[in-house]
This record gives sequence, C-alpha cells and structure tokens, in this order.
Amino acid sequence: MAMQLAEGVALEGYVSSKEGDVASLREMYTSYLLEEYGRIGELAFGSPVAGYLVTSFIRRDGENAGYVSLDHGRCSVELIYVCPEHRGQGLAKLVLEELNRICPQTLALKTPLSPGGEALAAELGLERADNYPHETAKNEESLRIIREGIKRTCQHKSRGRRGGDPRKLCQRCYQSALRRYANAVIDKFS
Repeated sequence: MAMQLAEGVALEGYVSSKEGDVASLREMYTSYLLEEYGRIGELAFGSPVAGYLVTSFIRRDGENAGYVSLDHGRCSVELIYVCPEHRGQGLAKLVLEELNRICPQTLALKTPLSPGGEALAAELGLERADNYPHETAKNEESLRIIREGIKRTCQHKSRGRRGGDPRKLCQRCYQSALRRYANAVIDKFS
C-alpha cells in the first residue's frame, strides 16, 4: 500500500517477506550506519525494523530514496534516512510533515538526532523522544559486543603502529562489524 505525498513521491510499506525489500532496506541501513560512524565514530542507535515499528520506503519516481520507521505507540520516528543522491530535495521534510499531520499528537523524533535532524525538528516544531531505559540498555549492550568482538578478532598490523592509536578500535574492523550488525538486525525481522 502506498501513500502519495507529492508528485512522484510516495511512502510504500516495507514487506519483510519480499527479497527486494529486504535487500534494499539492508543496503540503506548499512549506509546509514557507516555514514553515522564517519560522523560520530560509533554505532548509531535506532533500528529500521522491530516488532513495534512500521517501516516504509520513501520512493521518488518509483526509486528507493530512503526509509522511515514509525513507532505508532509513541507517535515517534525511530529512524528516517534519505539516500545521499536524494538529499537536498526536501524529502525528509515532506515525510515528517505528512506523518505529523496524520498523527493524533505532535510527532516526535527519537534521540539522539543528527545536526540535520535537530534543525528539521526545530523547523517543523516536532518533539524529541528519548530512548526508554530498556532501549538504552539494549543499545549499550550491542555497542559493547561490537567493541569486544573487534578487540578480540582484529588482526590488522596497522593498529598501534605507523601513527595508529592503539586505544582506538580498528576502523576497517569496525566498519565490517557494522555491516554484519546491519544484516543481523534486518534478518531478525525478515
């Protein structure tokens, strides 16, 4: 089922039993995690799929342009991601305006937000929704497991040598771990 937002722009529900949907969401979520790692140097929290989320693709002229995951129970957006080639066209704003219009209360964006997310929330007058304690604990546990796995398995000689900081995790291994993490998250709900 699709919801038309503007000429050529629609929200279309993610179907976990469709191979194409799973592959597309996996690719976009991996891109999101890697981009956020580049920005903040850590695993970015938030999930595109879960039992309590309704996930939709943002489509422009039939092409995947991003996704949004909505927690109906909290009237909040867990994640919204727009692919780099579709940024700067107002897609996130269009999606959030429509979701805010149809929500029974003011829409909230799940924290932490990127600088762009903060600016958009402020511009649209959207609330912020903090993680519940059990969500924070789950996020911290995922981060701990990723860090320990990297420390245990990294075999790269550059760690701690030739200007590398031995206190920091290997970037190559961290990025590989994020790819595996993205696959695990998507596979759990497909």
